Amino acid sequence: MSLILGIDTSSVELGIGLANEHESIVGVSRYVRNSHAEQISQTVKFLLETNNIQAADISHAAIAVGPGSFTGLRIGISFLKGFCFGREVAVLPVSSLESMASAWPGLERPVIAAFDARNNEVFWAKFEPNGAGLERTSEDRLTPISELKDAIEEKNAVIIDTLGYAKSAAFGFLDNRPSAYAVERLCVQRGLACARIGARLLSNQTLWVSAADILPRYLNTTTMEKRSAGRA
Repeated sequence: MSLILGIDTSSVELGIGLANEHESIVGVSRYVRNSHAEQISQTVKFLLETNNIQAADISHAAIAVGPGSFTGLRIGISFLKGFCFGREVAVLPVSSLESMASAWPGLERPVIAAFDARNNEVFWAKFEPNGAGLERTSEDRLTPISELKDAIEEKNAVIIDTLGYAKSAAFGFLDNRPSAYAVERLCVQRGLACARIGARLLSNQTLWVSAADILPRYLNTTTMEKRSAGRA
């Protein structure tokens, strides 16, 4: 049986999850602003120990690689590389937008997932439910907010994350939309969502790589590096 460790450190929430090819096992979420580096090892250790699982039992890992917090992504990927060092662990890179959309409970309509990217820009992507999960209908994008506004249709649920930016006004235009949901208002299991995505894609070996090959996806690396100065 394959055991999949899921990790998402792309936002304020630290998400860790476990699944196998048959079922979800457990998920842990901690809202630990600027503390991912201190918390991730302890959280993974706690999750494994409480489920009588050894690190050596983990055969696969699925990790959110971006877009998202510049510092958070680096911490999660660095941890995973250390966790896998010296062992054969297949790793699946997962879009952070997809993990957030997949973690939201009970959605049966087309989904747009969006992050505040600052400076009147947003990261976003579209997905459709297909019975087994979500199917991507657009690539991850970094665009002006106006393009996101134009892309939203009446049928869409919109899931948003300000990435911990308390003064964010990027999604103010959604305030009166009943099908807009902010992750800050409900704890979602993004790490478990990563593990579930990994379980669903176990048979597609072309998608899996070694931990050494995992890199963050910033969409716009230069911009993200500049914006990340002084922020998690």
